[in-house]
Amino acid sequence: MRRVLLVTAFAAPLLALLPAAPAQAMPCGMGRSCSTTYYSDDSLTTAVGGEWTDCYGYTASWGVWSGHSTYYESDC
Repeated sequence: MRRVLLVTAFAAPLLALLPAAPAQAMPCGMGRSCSTTYYSDDSLTTAVGGEWTDCYGYTASWGVWSGHSTYYESDC
């Protein structure tokens, strides 16, 4: 029992240091054009990646995903 408590006491703070998984791009519906831009932080000033899906379903992306993003969707 002591070992379990000791391991837990050391492991819990280390788990808190792990980064959260980045947000995934939202799926784009048929007949829609979609754009997701990923930013370096909450200020949304420095873009670090993005993904676009055109009206025909072609998707292109660049850079990296992050937890800070904007998403736009429009009709074709």
